[in-house]
Amino acid sequence: MAGKDYELERLANERDAARRAVDSAKARLDPISARRDGIRSQIEAANDRIADLKRSADNEYEAMKICYQARNKYDAENHKYRAQSFREALQREYDIKKGYYTQMEVAKSEFNAALSELRSAKDRLRRARDAFQARLQAVKAANERERANWKEKSCKCCGGTIRYRVDWNRVPDLCKSCQERERAKWHETTCRKCGRSIRYHEDWSHIPSICKDCKAASAR
Repeated sequence: MAGKDYELERLANERDAARRAVDSAKARLDPISARRDGIRSQIEAANDRIADLKRSADNEYEAMKICYQARNKYDAENHKYRAQSFREALQREYDIKKGYYTQMEVAKSEFNAALSELRSAKDRLRRARDAFQARLQAVKAANERERANWKEKSCKCCGGTIRYRVDWNRVPDLCKSCQERERAKWHETTCRKCGRSIRYHEDWSHIPSICKDCKAASAR
């Protein structure tokens, strides 16, 4: 049967590495996304404070105009002072908001880079999974074809199962155990004329004492 498929193992390792790359990209993206959302919330809060300060400054200016029209200079000056205070606070909020936008640009740049990394990692994982599945199906098909090349028959000695390939030139009639026992029945003796080895089977009723060559020479 087919052994270990090293290409399938390599593709599995690549798939696992791609999965780790996706996890790493997500781990990098998540805190950047959270920071970006936090900055966005700070900008929205700054916008709310700016809107409040604008309304307060406008109200003070309107009150100042009314006081001037009523020739109430004292109250008009107080409203003017408060309106200017609101305008100064408004300018500080604009500066703070500008700082938030600077932070947002940095966060956006980092987010886009991390998002690009995540997309690349996901694409790598998709390709790795597809390659692994394609190889896995090919290996399964090859294993099926290999299994189809193997057949079984019974040992003529013990009846045990013998597995063999259909493309073998010679299909064994004996199982491995019976083959070992059969080989163990063969022994050697020495020709009494020339000293050469003579192989004989222990089941033979007559064990030769002369090798074939010596026997042929005597017959001439």
